[in-house]
Amino acid sequence: MPEPPTFDSDIQSIIITYHLVARARKYIENRALPLTVRDITDVVEAHPVAPPRSMLDPIIFAIDDIVLSDQRKTKE
Repeated sequence: MPEPPTFDSDIQSIIITYHLVARARKYIENRALPLTVRDITDVVEAHPVAPPRSMLDPIIFAIDDIVLSDQRKTKE
């Protein structure tokens, strides 16, 4: 039987941060806008995280790109 995956608190923090940032997403004409540095900053100021911004921001943007791409494919 394989070993269960280990819990990584940094990854968990990033996932939770993405969820909180995405909840404040802005829309124009029912189109989701990409998240911004300001959106991330607003969340991190209220809910500090351990991962540094130099690691956090690119990961949040990469997740957001995937989510927005999936949404565009679904609408087409």
